Amino acid sequence: MGEETVVIRLPAETVKRTPGPDDTVMMRLPETGPKKPPAADDTVVISKVPGDLKPTEKAGRKRPVGDDTVIIRLPGNNKDTGRKRSVGDDTVIIRLPGTGKPKTPGSTPRKRPVTDDTVIIRLPQTPKKTPVIAGRATVDRRSVGDETVVIRLPSTPKPEPKPTGPVDLGYAPWVLALSSLGVVLVALSYGGGRHESTWAMTAYWIGQIIVFTPVVFRLLSRLAGVAESFLLVIGLATNQYMLKWMYSPDQFRFPDELQHWMATTLITESGQLFRPNQALPPAVHFPGLAEMGAAVSGLTGLSVTASGTIVAGVAHLIFVGMLFAAVLRGSNSPAMAGVACVTYATAMHYLFFNSMFLYQTAALPFFMLTVWAHRRWRTGGGRKFVAIAIAGIAMTTVSHHVTAFALVATLGLLALTEVVLEKPRPWVTLALPAVAATLVACWIGFVAQDVVAYLEAPIDSLRASLNQMFGDSSEPATVTPPVPVVQLAVQGAGLLGLLILFLAVARDMLLRKDRDAWRWAALVGGGVFFAGNGARFLGSGGPEIAGRLSTFTYVPMSIIAAIAIVYAVQLIPPKDESGRRWLSAPPPGLSVTTGRRLAGQVYLGTALITVLMIGARTGGWPPVSALLPGPYLPAAYERSVDAFGVDAAYWQAATLPHGTRVGGDITAVALSSTYGRMDPVREVGELFYADQWTAEQDDRARGLGLAYLVVDERLSDDLPPNDAYFQNDPMAGRLTEPIPASDLTKFDRINGISRLYDNGHVRIYQMGVS
Repeated sequence: MGEETVVIRLPAETVKRTPGPDDTVMMRLPETGPKKPPAADDTVVISKVPGDLKPTEKAGRKRPVGDDTVIIRLPGNNKDTGRKRSVGDDTVIIRLPGTGKPKTPGSTPRKRPVTDDTVIIRLPQTPKKTPVIAGRATVDRRSVGDETVVIRLPSTPKPEPKPTGPVDLGYAPWVLALSSLGVVLVALSYGGGRHESTWAMTAYWIGQIIVFTPVVFRLLSRLAGVAESFLLVIGLATNQYMLKWMYSPDQFRFPDELQHWMATTLITESGQLFRPNQALPPAVHFPGLAEMGAAVSGLTGLSVTASGTIVAGVAHLIFVGMLFAAVLRGSNSPAMAGVACVTYATAMHYLFFNSMFLYQTAALPFFMLTVWAHRRWRTGGGRKFVAIAIAGIAMTTVSHHVTAFALVATLGLLALTEVVLEKPRPWVTLALPAVAATLVACWIGFVAQDVVAYLEAPIDSLRASLNQMFGDSSEPATVTPPVPVVQLAVQGAGLLGLLILFLAVARDMLLRKDRDAWRWAALVGGGVFFAGNGARFLGSGGPEIAGRLSTFTYVPMSIIAAIAIVYAVQLIPPKDESGRRWLSAPPPGLSVTTGRRLAGQVYLGTALITVLMIGARTGGWPPVSALLPGPYLPAAYERSVDAFGVDAAYWQAATLPHGTRVGGDITAVALSSTYGRMDPVREVGELFYADQWTAEQDDRARGLGLAYLVVDERLSDDLPPNDAYFQNDPMAGRLTEPIPASDLTKFDRINGISRLYDNGHVRIYQMGVS
């Protein structure tokens, strides 16, 4: 508590008195009781008594001329006590400076009876201001003729912390138990999918809703405290990570996970960082994830697959926890933090990409840690949070390049909004973005130089898509596979709901003339989210680009949605006195809803967020055709990895020289470059699509330096779900039928090409082209 000031005004004298040497003010303080006066009531009741009365006698009699004694009795004090003050007693003894001895001969301090609780305050003789002494009450000034006495009480020491009881988890254990039943149901649907059961898809969607919706409903009820909300958010993240793990519990099957499995394996085998990784060369210079996985494997003796699963799961939970902490720090509302987290859980890549064993998964916790530390620093947390933020920047930089770029942009946005909105301009806030930009530039410029060439491919693809849409490019346009009407309707409804919430919050902030820099930064980030969603229409790679952008842009959009839902921002405002609707001033303060209106908001909010979750599952990863694990599908990523392909890859590792250039479809090169330790050649689509092997194909194979070719005869069974058999597929988006079986068996009829391996489905040819 700070300094308390008590102002005592003495009644005007009816008889002019001569200032005496002893201006004594007697204060009687109330006794300690079970009830204390309200903290906001500083009223002091003053009553005068003549000098010949005892301090305990009733006041109100006319006092003798020359008596400067004033007795102040606080309300509720009708008795005197002779007890010694205890620790909990409200009696305060105030000693003013310079009152130890009387300054005039013959003047002595009034002696208090032993049983009297009267406090005697001796006022200074001079009107000059007395310096403030720590721990003592002081009198500011008392001018001639002014009967006002200003007494400053010393600050009250902080009370001893009381022992806290058990943390109130509310209904979180019961809600999460219900959510866990959904996990069991999804697990059963996965088993049914592997056996191609007809009921599996229905069980999958029912399980997804049971996992997700009860947690959302409880958080939207505004009844959960901080501990309960945090447990609900972390419990939901754990259950959803279980859904990802149960899809492929025995091994990594997604190509990117296999690449990082390879990077981690190289560290465990050699004990050294920056080992060349043919599967994903840029990952060599971003070793954060691989180092964590290798450390866990080395300390526990677990396999790289098990260690990677643990590292990815822990990183995912830390990211969600830091998101909760950052929003809670900014809003001071557990409901707001919880709703923002469950809304973010509806991002397209949240369930799989953001929790896979990928270097982005390892970087995201440090990304959010830096944002949280920046918030603490800018709200008076001190320099220690600057140190935490710099450490987070460094860890993000060495873990993932795109996340590092996103962190620089995020810190820059936060700093820019703060500089624009606050006065005087807090230029110091630009320090962290500058540090982040410098660290990222130095790391890429001096260490990870190969990442520039790695990022050129997606940039060129995006540029080509833009040229096809708005330019005069003569290249054949890729056709995005048609989206089912139901899937499109669900995704459109979710995006439309988010857009309505976004516009409502933007209108509310503008009309209120909101000056909060963090809310404006979230609003700008939400606008970037909607702009990024337009990338899904840019060719066959558009949905992937939009999904990866949403990993970062969906954070501010989730915060905006939480503001709109929790604070009940008016979606359709009523008309004001002038008949204006959209320009009418919003009601002051925050909207607090109860009763039926609150129930309606809970139901509508739960329905909207559940629709967003369904849209994310249908439009995210894995694609709708592979939502359930099952038999082999060509070029279907996880669904394409089976025992035949893995055995062929292990044969390569045991038979062929490591680092030999091997080509094949998407799945074949993923397995050959990881389990097989080969150098992958991805641009081999033309060799497969050719009806005849001519000199053109011979030159193409020689130009690629192709030594071996992996051919899976099952490519002719069906079209790929993503409409491409190969990376950099020349027929991407234009396939109308599977590759003919004759195109796959033609390699047996070409002179100089030898079949070295055949397990019934997968064949490996040695390309002895002349």
